[in-house]
This record gives sequence, C-alpha cells and structure tokens, in this order.
Amino acid sequence: MKFKRLAAGLLSVVMAFGLVACSSNNGASEANGTNNANEVNNTQETGQEPVHLNLAESWGFEYFYTVITPDVTSSGYDLTYWLPSFYDTLVEYDSNGELSGVLAESWSMSEDGCTYTFKIRQGIQFSDGSDLTAEDVAKSLLAVPVNLGQYNGGYGKLSTIVKDAVAVDEYTVEFQLEQPYYGTMRELCLANPWGIVSSEQLNEDLTAKDTFKSATYGTGPYMYSGDNNGQVFNFEYNTNYWGEKPDVDSFSVKNIPDNDAKLLALKNGEVDFYTGITKISAENFEEMSATDGFSAKADGNALQTYYMGYNLNDPIFGDQVVREAIATAVDKDSITQNIFGGLYEAADTFFSRSLPYCDVDQKVYEYNMEAANKLLDDAGYVDTDNDGIREKDGVKLSAEFVYQTGSASDDDTVVYICDQLKQIGIELTPSSAAMMDWFAMVSGGQYGVTIFKTQGGYYDPTVVIGGLDPKTSTDPILSQVNAYLPEGSLDELNAATEEEKIQEIYNTILTTMSDECLVTPLYYTHQLSVYNSNVSDYEYSGDTSFTSVQNIKVK
Repeated sequence: MKFKRLAAGLLSVVMAFGLVACSSNNGASEANGTNNANEVNNTQETGQEPVHLNLAESWGFEYFYTVITPDVTSSGYDLTYWLPSFYDTLVEYDSNGELSGVLAESWSMSEDGCTYTFKIRQGIQFSDGSDLTAEDVAKSLLAVPVNLGQYNGGYGKLSTIVKDAVAVDEYTVEFQLEQPYYGTMRELCLANPWGIVSSEQLNEDLTAKDTFKSATYGTGPYMYSGDNNGQVFNFEYNTNYWGEKPDVDSFSVKNIPDNDAKLLALKNGEVDFYTGITKISAENFEEMSATDGFSAKADGNALQTYYMGYNLNDPIFGDQVVREAIATAVDKDSITQNIFGGLYEAADTFFSRSLPYCDVDQKVYEYNMEAANKLLDDAGYVDTDNDGIREKDGVKLSAEFVYQTGSASDDDTVVYICDQLKQIGIELTPSSAAMMDWFAMVSGGQYGVTIFKTQGGYYDPTVVIGGLDPKTSTDPILSQVNAYLPEGSLDELNAATEEEKIQEIYNTILTTMSDECLVTPLYYTHQLSVYNSNVSDYEYSGDTSFTSVQNIKVK
C-alpha cells in the first residue's frame, strides 16, 4: 500500500509540473510532405485548400490511450495535454463555468450519492467507425483503475472508489461508486484518465490493447494518422466527428524540447502555434505581442496557484508568528510585475475565488514590511549577535528554501523572496533539486520552505483538497493541513451529497488554512499562447491545461 501511494504521489508531482505550431500563404502551412485522404475530401467538398498547421511540444508521443502513466511512456506526459483533441468526456464545464453534457445528454445521481446514471447521445461514432454505445462508456470507466494500476489515485480520488459500471440499455449507463464523492462530476471532465474510448480496443481484462501505440480511438474531432518520424507527429480530421467541424483540417506536432528553439521556430515559420506556461516566458510573450505578424494571448481565468509551503514540523515554521511574518513580508505584486511582466496576478487566497466552493471570506496578508518586523519583535525573535539573523531560545531563523530546478522564473522568485525576508531577519538559502530528488526531500521533511503549485484546471479544487487527507494523500506538503482541521472534516466532505454541507466544510478548510497561515499563496498563473499570422485566434477551453486544436481559428 505504501509503495502504491508513493507511485501515485510521483504521478501527481509529474502532472503538477507538466502544467501547464510552418507557415506558408493563405492561412495554411505545408504538411511536412503529407497529404491525407481527409484533406483531399475536404478540397473536393468545399473547393477550398485544406488548412494544415504545425504546432510544437516539448516531447514526442509514444502512446495514444487516455490513461497515461510512467509505465507506458518515457516522456512522463505523452499525449496528456492534447487528449481533448481526440477524446470526448461525458461532461465538461462551459464558458460560464456551468456543467454541461458532451457525450452524456443528461445525468442524475441517486439519493445516497453512490450511483450516477448517464443517458448517452445517439448517432455518434468513434474514429474507427464503430458506434458509441453504453457498453463503450461502461468499459471505458471500468478500465481507468485497471490501467492506472499502481498509480491509481494519482489523478484523483474517483478512480479509487469505482465499484462498477453497467450498461442498462444501449444508451444508458449506471456508474456505481463504493461511497459518495462530491468531486465525481468534476473529475469526469478530465480526458486523462476519463476520456471515452472504443471498447473494441480494450482486452477482456480491460487493459488497453497495443493498438493504442499507433492510433487514437475516440469520438473527438481529430485522430492520429499513424505517421511520425520520431520528431514530427501527424494528425488529421476525424471524418466521423459528430460536432461542428473545426477550422484546422490537419496538424503536425513537432518535438522541440528547448523553449528558445520553439520561439525561433515560430519566428522563422516552422511552427504556427503553441501554448503552455511552461513553454512561454513573460519575455517571449511580450516580444510576440509587439512583433508584426505574430500574436500572443493570455487566458483571463486563473489556471493554478503557486504557493510557499512550510515544513510545519520544523521548530521554526511550526510557529504561526514566523509564517505570518513571512506572508506579510512577501511583496506579491512586485513578483508578478517584475518577474512575470504583469501576466500573472498576486494571489490573496489559496484557490482563485472563481473556482467551485472557493468564494469564501478568508484572512488576507497584505504586504507590510513594518508589520512583519513587529510580529517577530513582539514574539521575542531578536538578532543578538548582529549577523542579520533573528533568533529565539537559541534557534536562528535560518533554513533551506528547497525548490525544483528547470525554471528561470522559479529561480528568480525564490531569490527575490529570500532577499525580502533578509529585511525582517530571516535567512532562507535557495537550494534547487531535480524533480524526483525534490519530492524525496520534501517527503522526508528535509526542507524548511518550498515552492509548489496546485495541479490546476479541473484538478482544482477537489483533487487538491483530497491531498489534505494523510490517510490517502500523495502530497507531503498539504497533507500537514489535516492536523489543523476539525477531526473527520475530510471524511465528512467526501461523504457529503448536499451542496450546502459541501460549502460549509470548504468554508472551514479554507478559513483554517488562511487563519493559521499554513501556506502562503503567491500568484495565480494564466495560460499563454503565441502564434503567427496563419492563426487569427485561440479560444481557451474550460481547462486550459489542455491544448484543444479544434479551438484554433484561422484567417
């Protein structure tokens, strides 16, 4: 059990840090020498040249199923952030933040909260030509925990409480859970791992067939053409698609690991579009915004929260006064303006108030260096030897600020915070480590302060709040919060079926986290995209962690 929780935890960390386009004339790029049958058909039917775009990613693709784990891919992410282009889910959130049906026409929940009944849309086909039925949906749902294996729970609680999924008739599915779970519908919005696949591509034991190594089998607008040279992967329109036809007929994804190389490829016309905060720096965004023939777009909604996490078992950071002093001494506005060029916004609360259950009155720590110093003065922390570091009872306010390597903005943020805290007599020493080394250090309590982020998108807030429960948690930072909550709060939340009760418990959790200053929110990120003149616009989806090629508009 301990090993499985560790495996799921590593998967959660990978996902949290994942998150998280060649031009020619007439709004279409050359298709790397490919010309698929769908494009020929489009030309014949409309008389217009098919639109092909070249996009960019930091890794290649090896596996085209909806359940992505380290066992099936060497990149860690593979097709994860592209899945909505190929696979539909039962439900999603619309532009107004309301739950709406995709493959499900309607749904209902039993009184005990353990059974969800979905009515499936009729007349839909998979990209392999087979009809979508309730059996496909039932098997897709049951296959998730099977294919997650030792990583079950890494994408949220729902996969760990699946009891059964039954096709009641050809277009009705009952999804049965071992217990009620208020986050069920939100987690079902995630194409990874809950995208619906053709059951013909699942073995009798529900493991995925090897066919997923060379094809996609979804109901989404695109499909993998099975064509790649190891660096460029080609995709085409799914002629069986049931929805509105997108502007882009086909696209190629180029594997360009280096972000500077991505930008150069965009500038010289090898790439038309790419998206992702891990790929686009504030400087790159500003440059493309100001360059003729190129555009840059930021989503208006918060994607995820970056925050400072404390080792609450450490004698220094176990003291609430120290945490409050730190929260008061960090100038978040300066971080967002000077490091991120104003693209991100200072975070006053752990979750953006726009998220479900998160519009809660909470204590906010305003930047005030004088007040921060006074907090420490009043608590008896003094610099006795004039070395610039306060101490109390023989313990100096000195510790390591551990964070992950690989992000220049994280480097800058950590150094900036360390410099600010020197002004109140706290010495934090930056110490970066590779992702898995960082995870081991934090899990082992070998840190004072760290910087981390919520998983973002549909994972927030339910999956992240699930990480507070030490019985099942894979999050060594947030699992410390449970000790400060009323006993049984998380069990009560997971079993709640009434919205009023769920909101009441969220009020308790979020106000406790802020009142006790258990973490210090820093900033909310916003998803970023850059593109050339072949693209006129990109409409962000409900979960901007994912690239939805069908939302790219061309001129």
